[in-house]
Amino acid sequence: MPEKNENVAIEEAKPRGKKKQDLKEFNLDMRVNVKNLAGWTVGFGLLHDIAGGAISFMKDSSQRMTRNEILAQVNNNNTMFTGTDGNGNHAMLYIDDDETREYIGYDKEESKQLVFTDEIVKKLFSMPQDEFENKIKYYIVTRAEKYSFMEAIKRLCLNDYSKIMFAERYTGFRFSIF
Repeated sequence: MPEKNENVAIEEAKPRGKKKQDLKEFNLDMRVNVKNLAGWTVGFGLLHDIAGGAISFMKDSSQRMTRNEILAQVNNNNTMFTGTDGNGNHAMLYIDDDETREYIGYDKEESKQLVFTDEIVKKLFSMPQDEFENKIKYYIVTRAEKYSFMEAIKRLCLNDYSKIMFAERYTGFRFSIF
């Protein structure tokens, strides 16, 4: 058996976000909440935790997943996690754990992951009409966000006719179905 050489440096796989010294503290087996932001049920096959298994997220629900499985899904470019840009922006599933989002690289000191929230809807509706029409294209991009946007308008009892009419045209969803 060959002798171990203690002088040999071994390169470790590095995550996109966390620094090397923080790796020892990060427990990949820990379960964290993942929220479904889409207005319908979504699901996918598991890659790490249960061979051949699958997970489903009902509308407005959350599931607990291991960080290991989340990392496997992100590394496999599951767009429900990675969003439209590969960095988690406009994702259907939101990882409700600051440390995990930072570890993956979605939350950085200079920027945070852009996902749909009721706060974005309120912010958009507080803007003048012309600014609303320009900013909606930045904040509301995917089909899931468009659907959730129309649901949120009704749920939050927002009442601005011209913005609702523009939102209908932009999203393709009629306000009356919600």
